[in-house]
Amino acid sequence: MTDTAAVAKIVNSFANALIDVCKSMGIEVSLDKTNISSDSRFPNNRAAALIGFVTPTIKGTIGLLVEEPSFNEIVTVMSGGSIVPSLSDSLALSVIGELANMTSGRAFIQSNTSEISITPPQLLTGELIMAVPSAEDTVRSFTLPFTMRSGNKIYLVLTINA
Repeated sequence: MTDTAAVAKIVNSFANALIDVCKSMGIEVSLDKTNISSDSRFPNNRAAALIGFVTPTIKGTIGLLVEEPSFNEIVTVMSGGSIVPSLSDSLALSVIGELANMTSGRAFIQSNTSEISITPPQLLTGELIMAVPSAEDTVRSFTLPFTMRSGNKIYLVLTINA
């Protein structure tokens, strides 16, 4: 049985954390609440950072998926222009991993989650990156779409087993 309150707490914590972390880095984003869904098939995603987590009651995965223009903007802003955005450069890709790390840390602090284990980010790049939702009844998937001030998109995909 899914603990709905715990899942809602995690989802809300991640939404707020991504907004807060981006703002602290000089990137303005807003959550497009009307388009939150369980679908995670957005054809223009070119880079992703995945982080797994386990608490005593919930385990799951956080995916931060970005389109190439979003990737370029995030890398440029977060590095102060010192890293040239390139999907084939591991240093540039690590910026997306760091954004996922910072967002995860902030989310778990905001939600007062204790006894948590988090994996290092796994970085992916390519065409047609998408998360495939689980068919298990105990697994819930959420895709939270964010729009950057520039109009570029960031997708936060949460898959939670509670």
